[in-house]
Amino acid sequence: MFTIRLDLRLAPSSPATMGELYHAALDMAAWTEAQGGYAAVISEHHGSADGYLPSPMIMATAVAARTTTLPINVGALLLLMYDPIKLAEDMAVLDHLSGGRVSYILGLGYRDEEYAMFGVDPRRRAALMEEHIDVLKRALAGERFEWRGRTVSVTPRPATPGGPPLMYGGGTPAAARRAARLGMMLLPMSGDPALAEAYDAEATRVGNPTGLTMGVPPGSPSSLFVADDVDAAWAEFGPYLLHDATAYAAWLGPDSTAASYSGSSDVESLRAEAGSYRIVTPAEAIELVGRFGVLGLHPLCGGLPPALAWKSLRTVETSVLPALRGAAG
Repeated sequence: MFTIRLDLRLAPSSPATMGELYHAALDMAAWTEAQGGYAAVISEHHGSADGYLPSPMIMATAVAARTTTLPINVGALLLLMYDPIKLAEDMAVLDHLSGGRVSYILGLGYRDEEYAMFGVDPRRRAALMEEHIDVLKRALAGERFEWRGRTVSVTPRPATPGGPPLMYGGGTPAAARRAARLGMMLLPMSGDPALAEAYDAEATRVGNPTGLTMGVPPGSPSSLFVADDVDAAWAEFGPYLLHDATAYAAWLGPDSTAASYSGSSDVESLRAEAGSYRIVTPAEAIELVGRFGVLGLHPLCGGLPPALAWKSLRTVETSVLPALRGAAG
């Protein structure tokens, strides 16, 4: 009925500390499991002034240690920021530790600052991405091979045969064609039907399965909060949601087609937009589940102090989930 997203931004205006956010994130992952949530989604960026989570593998490992059944998705994992052989080793170990609960959405990235920080030539990023994916897959499959003059043999083999699930994330036709060519499910940043069309055309050309695109449904919020008093919640939560929205907008640029993009510069316009960032009543949350099947919760969005974040989660727990379970029963 819901997912929880963890990216650990900390707005300069937040009274919370980074340590408080990290500990709260683990508590919230455990809460998600206890409440029957679908998954914890862990994001990644580097060199962000607000401390955006740069080490999703460590966070995923911590979440796996605090839970026993909750699926964990690292998305997007910015593959070019890693040595793919060492990453395959870490994935294999985490696959055993988690009991095969961790999946990955591989992303190319889009920030020049990140490419520069890790010595990636952005002019070669597409070719490097395909090379790294091939190496990662072969390493996780237990193959012994040579790569760039290195003899590769990753052990232990993952608990999951062939390795944990690897999907592809992107928002362009080129990304769609790359995913199709590599036989990977595509999770695009938008619901643009042209991406599915590009995917299927390329998949048909190379003889891979078609229809493996799962876009963001139009109107589906990805940073959702639930409150009995929506006006009061916007007054408390709004500045943190706005920080997240403006930070992403600065990275994505005004021409972005990402479903989560917002051009708002103040809390009032962000609220009026009724887009990805939304605060709704319990009744409205129930209606959203009926429309989209899942609530995309983002409780620590923008460095929201944990005490405030828990207010929204407790409202979900007491006023939304019982009604959904009753309807399902």
